[in-house]
Amino acid sequence: MTDRDEFVSASELARMGYCERQVAFDASHGQHVTVEQERARDRGLKAHAAFFEESRRIAAASAAKGRCFIATLALGECDDTRALRAFRDLYLRRSACGRWFVGAYYATSPALCCWLETRPRAIRALRWLLRGLARAAGAAVVLKVGRDHG
Repeated sequence: MTDRDEFVSASELARMGYCERQVAFDASHGQHVTVEQERARDRGLKAHAAFFEESRRIAAASAAKGRCFIATLALGECDDTRALRAFRDLYLRRSACGRWFVGAYYATSPALCCWLETRPRAIRALRWLLRGLARAAGAAVVLKVGRDHG
């Protein structure tokens, strides 16, 4: 088995769709990478590494950031609330719609928490829902920053 038999990179797949003659030529005569292609690959790898490190930093910092009012009321401080915070920081805060949602949540959550404090059944139901959301949020965070984030 050769290196070429182990995997096909995304770049190779894209090139196959773009020019099958080039793929056939490379298979017959070997692939030759130009200096410009090597520089572009290096820039891409550096950009990916920078994005990955930024995501890890954000995930780590989200554990210390502001409270998730409703989640903290229903679940307390735990891995589930930290997963929801990391999701907020890694996904929601990066888009206009997400920032709007976070703003609306912070505007309405204190009043909703006051209402929930006198309704233990509602908190129990909410706890079940939040745990499911936290599992999904945690999985999304792991996909974004890797298993050993934070």
